[in-house]
Amino acid sequence: MQKRISRNRITTNENSYSMKKKRLYVFNGTSRAANYGIGTYIDQLIPVLKDSEWELCIVYLYAQGTEAEMIEKKGYKQINIPYPATQTKNAPRYYSRNIAYLLKEFIPEDKGADIIFHLNFMSNEYFVKCLKKHFRCKIILISHYTNWSFSLFGDYIRLKKILKKTKNELNKDVFEKTIAKNFEEDIRMINQVDRLVCVAEHTWKEFKIAKNFPSGKTEIINNALKDIYIPLPEKKKTDLRKKYCIPENTKLILFAGRLDEVKGVAFLIRTFKKIITDFPDSRLIVIGEGSFETWLKESADCWSKITFTGRLDKKKLYEFYRIADMGVVCSLHEEFGFVAIEMMMHALPVIVTRTGGLDEIVEENVSGLKVPVRTIKGKRQVDVKCLSEKMKLLLNNPVYAGELGKHGRKRFLDKYEISVFKEKMLILYNNILI
Repeated sequence: MQKRISRNRITTNENSYSMKKKRLYVFNGTSRAANYGIGTYIDQLIPVLKDSEWELCIVYLYAQGTEAEMIEKKGYKQINIPYPATQTKNAPRYYSRNIAYLLKEFIPEDKGADIIFHLNFMSNEYFVKCLKKHFRCKIILISHYTNWSFSLFGDYIRLKKILKKTKNELNKDVFEKTIAKNFEEDIRMINQVDRLVCVAEHTWKEFKIAKNFPSGKTEIINNALKDIYIPLPEKKKTDLRKKYCIPENTKLILFAGRLDEVKGVAFLIRTFKKIITDFPDSRLIVIGEGSFETWLKESADCWSKITFTGRLDKKKLYEFYRIADMGVVCSLHEEFGFVAIEMMMHALPVIVTRTGGLDEIVEENVSGLKVPVRTIKGKRQVDVKCLSEKMKLLLNNPVYAGELGKHGRKRFLDKYEISVFKEKMLILYNNILI
C-alpha cells in the first residue's frame, strides 16, 4: 500500500502543522452506516471544530482506490486508506497494523503536540493497541453502533440472559455465542481507550452489565443537528405539495431511513393498511434505499397509496418534512435516532418506538408519541395495534398533532441542537488532555 502524495508535500504539511499543537483525527469507514448515522455525525462535527484550536483530519478507512492519500478539504484534511486487494484470514489484523504505520507518514513528529484519535467503531482492540504503540496520544471511542445490540434488535432482556450463560451453554447456540463474543470484544476495546462516549443512556446501561466495565471513564453526549428549520406559510406548503403531485387534502405519513428489517418497515406498512380503511385519502411516503422488492411485496393491494422514493438529498427530504402530517420512526432498535430529531427540528409530530435512543428522545404525550416493541415467540415486533391507534389519534386531531410538533421542536432546541453538542465535545477533547 503506497501513499499518493509525495514526501515533499508531507514536509510542507509538517511545516503548516507545526504551529498548531492540538490535532484531532476522526476515523470513519465507507459503509452504509457511514453514509447515514455516522456520516451525519461527522458532518455535524466538522463545523463544531471550525475556528477552534483543534486541527481536524478525517481518516477514511476502507476507502476506494489502491493508494493511501491525504487531500485538502475546506477547513480540514482528509486521509483515505484503502483496504488491500489480497484477502487472507489475517487481512483485517494486518490492515489495522498497516493503518498505524501509514499514519506515521502523514502525521508529523512533534513532541509538543497533543494528538487525539477519535474512533467511531467498536470491536477492534488490536487497532487501539497499534495506535498506542506508534503514537503518544489519547483515544476516544464513540459508541454509535454495537453488533450485538442490532443482532438482538435491542432485546436487552435476552442480552442479560446470554451473558449469564456458561461457555458450555453458549457452545450449543452459534448465534448466542457470537453475541457474547462481540460483547466481550467491545468491553476489551473500551478498556484500552482513554474515554468512552455513549450517544444515548441505554448504551451505557447495557455495557454496565459487564463486571470489568470501566464506568469511571464513560460519559453520555447525545448526537445533535444544526438547526436549519424555516417555518413555511400555508401557501408555500400548498405549492410544495403541488410540486410533488400530492393533493392538499391528502394526509401524508412519512418514513425516512434505510429499508432494513431493523427499521420496522414491515410493521409500518401493515399498520398503514389498517389506516387507509378509515382514512382513504392518506398516503405513506417511504424515503430511503434498500431492498424495494421485499417491501413492494409487503405493500401488495395498496401500491397506489404507498410511494417509495429511494434515497433523497437533504433539500428534498426536508421539503417532505415540511409538508407531512406526521413522521413515524418505528425501528425495532436504534442506538440514537437522527431521523427523529430531524423531524422534531421541523416541528413535525412524531411517533417512535419505545426502544433504544428513540425512547430517550421523545417524551410521551409531550414531544411525541411512543409505541411498544415486544418479544413474541422469540421475535421482536412492533405493536401494530398500538401504532395504528396512535396514528389515527394524530390524523383525527390535527390541533393536538400541531402541539406535539411544537413541543417536539422545543425538545430539539433544548437537547439536540448543535450548540449543546459543540460545548460538550470541546470540553471532552480538552479535559482528556489534563
